[in-house]
Amino acid sequence: MSNPTDAAAPSTDRTALWRDRLLRFAMGGGVTVVGALFAAVRNRWLAGHLATAGIGVLAQIVSAQTWLSTLAGMGLALPVARAVGAGTAGGDLALVRRTTWTALALVGGATAGVVALCLLFAPSVSTVLLGTDAHAALVRISMLGVVALSLQVVMSGFFYGRSDVGAAMIVAVVGGVVSVAVTLALVPAMGLVGGAIGVAIITPVGLAAALLARRRVLRATLTPPPRPALDPSTARTLLSVGVAALLLALLEQGTVLGLRAHYLRVYGIAANGLLQAGLALAQQVSAMFIAYLVGYAFGRISGSVDAVRIRAYTRRHWTPLVALAAAAFGIAMLGAAPLLGLFYTSRFAAARPLMAWALFGEFCRVMTQLWGLGALPLGALGSWIAIGVSGPVAIVAAYLFYAPHAGSLTLPFATATGALVQLGVAAALMARRGVRPTPAGAVLLVLSLVGLALLARTIAG
Repeated sequence: MSNPTDAAAPSTDRTALWRDRLLRFAMGGGVTVVGALFAAVRNRWLAGHLATAGIGVLAQIVSAQTWLSTLAGMGLALPVARAVGAGTAGGDLALVRRTTWTALALVGGATAGVVALCLLFAPSVSTVLLGTDAHAALVRISMLGVVALSLQVVMSGFFYGRSDVGAAMIVAVVGGVVSVAVTLALVPAMGLVGGAIGVAIITPVGLAAALLARRRVLRATLTPPPRPALDPSTARTLLSVGVAALLLALLEQGTVLGLRAHYLRVYGIAANGLLQAGLALAQQVSAMFIAYLVGYAFGRISGSVDAVRIRAYTRRHWTPLVALAAAAFGIAMLGAAPLLGLFYTSRFAAARPLMAWALFGEFCRVMTQLWGLGALPLGALGSWIAIGVSGPVAIVAAYLFYAPHAGSLTLPFATATGALVQLGVAAALMARRGVRPTPAGAVLLVLSLVGLALLARTIAG
């Protein structure tokens, strides 16, 4: 007679596994929720004091801060996560230590150069972003955020490789508390300068707290530091993927940043403020899913180079993630008006159509991330690059197509179209690698895309 305990063991293991996944997803999603709560307080205060025009200015400064930190970060988050994940799974702490210190050395040098140039040429940077050199002080303030965000690229890769999403929660909580306090204190008297300080301080304070909280793990894993800190062989390995990741990130972020610079010149800085409100809330929704996929699932999948196992891992996540994401984005579309009122003010109600199409685009981005998760572990660097390039190229083409007749919806239409094209490219290339959903899973995705597109169209009018 079989042992009932033995028969129940696989079921028990699966239950424990999904419990762990749900916990990780909740933790990753919790980071977004916490960040959103602090953002709600901060944005309402900013919106009340600075109005749509002020939000439009800060949006460009923050976008440039993100782009510059991406440049200085050299695209190393994914290759660091991949190496740390493999080293952790194999018990190779020397690989983890060598990878992390080499990445820190590379990013430190690049960050010093980027920050020095921006401090020196801040008026010119302000002119490129906003058409005037009057906001050079905001550019200089944003360099504090650039330094911390660049460092966070490496440390995020380290934590992602260990499937540790708790560190991101610490950054969100501590950074959010301090940021809100600083914003509330400084904005009434200092206006845009106070707002810029409040935003720039989030990552430095939060990251310092996370590193302090994880000091035992860091000490056990990363000490003693290798001599020299920068290992040429490891650097070449990291940069072989990192340079591609960097160029893709710069292309993606730079494309949107450049188009927004044109958008605000055509439709005004206030229109850019409305666009920022819609985009920011849409990205809050997608961040919950991307945090799980990048912060946990990628670290787990990096230990495999087998297409069959990667396909099986992708399929296990497919139905619950697609269904949950479709529901979340649909609810956000229906609740766009009250969300805009909650996070900003009633003056931002006009952003509802922009937000609806931004949400559709973000859903496509989440699905692209889900489908393409196994590209790097499979060694499909060419496919990964092609997926990354397709989105920005499609956005530019769509922007040029919509510009003559779509008005202020031109950029939301373009980003949604570009994200849909990118998903299609990911589907084609990953399917060729043997990574595809079940037929039922594919039908679920198509129905979700059609349903969300119809809902966005109805809302936008």
